[in-house]
Amino acid sequence: MNMTKPLDDSPAHFKIRISERLIVVRTKGTWTLQTDMAYLSELGEAMHSMRGNTWAVLVDMRGWVVPETVSSSPFKLKAQLDRRNQKLECWIVDDMEQGNALLPYFQASGIVPKRFLDPTEAIAYLHHAKFVNDKVSFEQLNGLLERN
Repeated sequence: MNMTKPLDDSPAHFKIRISERLIVVRTKGTWTLQTDMAYLSELGEAMHSMRGNTWAVLVDMRGWVVPETVSSSPFKLKAQLDRRNQKLECWIVDDMEQGNALLPYFQASGIVPKRFLDPTEAIAYLHHAKFVNDKVSFEQLNGLLERN
């Protein structure tokens, strides 16, 4: 979560899509607690649908702003995501500090999200780790991220 950017008027928005063994997420705008809770609920459902398989997550956080009141809300502590079969998580970020407030939620899973400034590098990493089928092109995954 990026605390260094000033809040802007972009509406909070997220999209979650599944492509084989990959959950693809796009977050944008200035987050509210209501948006955050809806996002966590939908993400939890996507993770649940992956049960029985190993899987990864790709999150495009560019343009995502999370106020301190949202990132530190006690309501978030109640949200438990089942990352049991998750093997990796890649973040496409505006800067390498973005998402720091999320790191405590990964401690129990043993997953350390890998950050990328360039979407092509993130997708190449997922190809190399075999979470993206070789038939899936960089352009197709980038297309999932770019759609609103």
